[in-house]
Amino acid sequence: MTATTTAELPAQAQPVAEISHEHGSRIITALEGAWAAIRAQHPEVPHVLMITGTGQSRTGITWGHFGEKRWTVETSIGTIGGRTHELFAGGELLSLGGLRTMQTLLHEAAHALASVRQIKDTSSDGRYHNKRFVALAVELGLIGPEVSVPVHGWNNCAITDAAAERYADVIATLDAARLPYVHHPMAAILGRGTRPTTGGDDEGTSEGEPTAGGEGQQPGGDDDAPQQPKKRPTRFLVICGCIERDEGGNPKLDKNGREKPGRAIQVSRKSWEFGTTEGGDEGGLMCGRCREPFRKADPDAD
Repeated sequence: MTATTTAELPAQAQPVAEISHEHGSRIITALEGAWAAIRAQHPEVPHVLMITGTGQSRTGITWGHFGEKRWTVETSIGTIGGRTHELFAGGELLSLGGLRTMQTLLHEAAHALASVRQIKDTSSDGRYHNKRFVALAVELGLIGPEVSVPVHGWNNCAITDAAAERYADVIATLDAARLPYVHHPMAAILGRGTRPTTGGDDEGTSEGEPTAGGEGQQPGGDDDAPQQPKKRPTRFLVICGCIERDEGGNPKLDKNGREKPGRAIQVSRKSWEFGTTEGGDEGGLMCGRCREPFRKADPDAD
């Protein structure tokens, strides 16, 4: 029988009386405590460098994201000591309460475990979650969905009652901390959280905007928000994992700061749908160079 995980609220994570005294370190400390509780139950889950910020983008909300070996670590004498993983927790996630936050942290811990075990748990640039991801998520205390969803696959995993009980003190600690959060009018609907979102600056958002939830991905995530009907294109652009590079071998970036794809191919809808198999990657087209499946350049292309 697994013991219940407990956690004390560090002094710097305690709620403050005045807004002017808030510090981002309080959020990071609380999230690091929750991650440490996961590692206490599952030591194979690696250390991470915890960051936070808004998860809002043009296409939706990212609740959390695991980035493999994103940060370079220097020693005390200035030499490179190695690389460490990144764990991003969205500010909108914090508005949903301790239980929902813990669910996302466990979701990202499954990705972290896949990295340690060298298991390919996603495809399509991390958006599509496969059955191997579900197996890891179940190991950590989540339950997989009954069916996959377009684009994100089997990502919609929920925390089990047993895991919620195991981390009851950690969840209570997160709730008691009353951490600052980023308000979004659709967060409670998309995230199915336990703490209502109130107040905040709604500039640039509205309840009518199409918004999708996401654990990793970006968004990975929950059910897509309703979209306005649009005409289905007969052809669309697909890309693979190849990246265009300059003479120095560095990735070229587009005007939005994203890496430029090395290959972009127009395919017909008929050809694309012919290669799609139930429960598998869309399209079924593989790049012979990077050995990754082609994916839609626009994930929302329907």
